[in-house]
Amino acid sequence: MHPRVKASMFSLIDLLNMGFLAVLIGFLITTHDYNPYTDKLYALYGIVLIFIVALAYFRNINKHIKYNLFYLLSAVVIFIVLYESISGLLPIFVGDIRYDAWIDSLDKQVFGISPTVWMQRLIFPLLTEVLYLLYFIYFLMPVILIILLYRNKEYREVEVSLFTLFINYYGAYIAYFFVPVEGPRYYLANEHTVSLDGLFLAEPLRDFINKCEPSTLDCFPSLHTSILIVITFLASRYYRKIFKSYVVLSIIIIFSLVYLRYHYILDILSGAIWALISVYLGTYLYEKYSSRFNSHLVDEAL
Repeated sequence: MHPRVKASMFSLIDLLNMGFLAVLIGFLITTHDYNPYTDKLYALYGIVLIFIVALAYFRNINKHIKYNLFYLLSAVVIFIVLYESISGLLPIFVGDIRYDAWIDSLDKQVFGISPTVWMQRLIFPLLTEVLYLLYFIYFLMPVILIILLYRNKEYREVEVSLFTLFINYYGAYIAYFFVPVEGPRYYLANEHTVSLDGLFLAEPLRDFINKCEPSTLDCFPSLHTSILIVITFLASRYYRKIFKSYVVLSIIIIFSLVYLRYHYILDILSGAIWALISVYLGTYLYEKYSSRFNSHLVDEAL
């Protein structure tokens, strides 16, 4: 390591990003001989690593609040790039392995019928329209909280929120490589005899959501459930004004996960458990180790 590049100059978010990057490189090495994206992914991951180190070095010598938006957006860009790169790894790593049959059988043992099949009796266009709209709003909920905290210059709260969210996201992404599940919209397609027709927005929203997914093998654990619980917890701790609305939205969106056939009940339960673990890890690790490393965002008080 270069003498000017010290471990302490990295933030916990940097270390988390590099840790997840290392895991992805491990998956890439495993698929090296038969992955058509090998060279591109090695190049991409090399660029990401260089960017993380360069960003940490720049932040270490430019501890000024005016750069906070750049530091924040850089962390988000790194996250998005790593997320999108999964499309060139996950399907190739898991091959034909799927665990839908096992998870669906557990749902049937408990409920006697697949919940998504049972819910067909509740389907009507207006409800479908509303639930697709709320399902889409889920993607905005973490963004809204981060923006509100940043606007209030609560930079430490922004940092610990991002750190906790990234733990939650990355842990779920890693789980997909070991428990690949497509979900009832694919596995139970022949049993779904009632179409999910909306009014105006349901179909374009569904198409947009499908295009944004790097892989369809992303059901176990349910990241929607997990993120909803984590973001609601963070709102209760750091921005109480939106807490109640987040609780209501979370309950409805979790219902929509089954209604819209994205998840099995077991996916949702596993997502809830992972959310609790993520909240604990995020809080514990940040409180214990943040003082040993550089802050990702500069506190105005410094």
